[in-house]
Amino acid sequence: MTNYRLLACAALCLITLLTGCLGGSRITRSSARERLDDLQHRAQLSFDQGLHDDARLLLQEALQLADSLDDRPGQVSVLVQQARLARKLGDLPQARRLAAQAMTVAAGGRDVADVDQERSLQELAAGQLDKAVVWAERARQDERDGQMGRRLNLLARLALLQGREEDAARLAGQALEQSATAKLASERANALRVLGIINGRRHRFAEGRRFLTEALVLDRSLELPVRIAADLDALADLAGLAGDPGAREQFRARAATVRAAMAGAASPP
Repeated sequence: MTNYRLLACAALCLITLLTGCLGGSRITRSSARERLDDLQHRAQLSFDQGLHDDARLLLQEALQLADSLDDRPGQVSVLVQQARLARKLGDLPQARRLAAQAMTVAAGGRDVADVDQERSLQELAAGQLDKAVVWAERARQDERDGQMGRRLNLLARLALLQGREEDAARLAGQALEQSATAKLASERANALRVLGIINGRRHRFAEGRRFLTEALVLDRSLELPVRIAADLDALADLAGLAGDPGAREQFRARAATVRAAMAGAASPP
């Protein structure tokens, strides 16, 4: 009986240890996943605020963590962010290399559309508008992760650049409908901006001002200086079209102030 009790106790201890190890493993991975999300979020905030060096360092750390977890969606997401940063800083060859690497990792996954979208924006940066449209269409076709508003916004923007105002208005309207959730608030602002620009060009000034003002309110709430400046510039253009040079200069000055503050924040002390 004594031997039986000893064996039973030993078995219970072993089960407890194994359970603790397995549970601890889950906790560690959960904490690591939260850490990865936090790094990516902070990198995006730094990027949006013009703090490019901070964003680069945060993304390097995020990629190392994603690699250590063999987290392929995380790897794709970070690589796309790195590609976006390189593109914004004018290093298009590096942006293309990172996007190609992301596409290899994504290979048939749910996040291929994010890589497609980045490739589209790279072609736009290279002045290849037709190729940009091809990649944007691929992004719409590959979308499987609740980001359709983002895909439609890019198509609307490209249509506007091509002078296809009717298509741009239709796509932006669809993007607005697809961006009703808080998660897509920034995409809602993008759609509102496009609709505001289009209405201004059509001399529907009150409607254009309403759209652009709503976009500005959203971007302020999201604390996105780059987009706040874009909203103010769009309001300045609309005021110019409406024959109000005073308002145009006021909006232009406010946009310049936002950009100057961004540059100051990004500069070392």
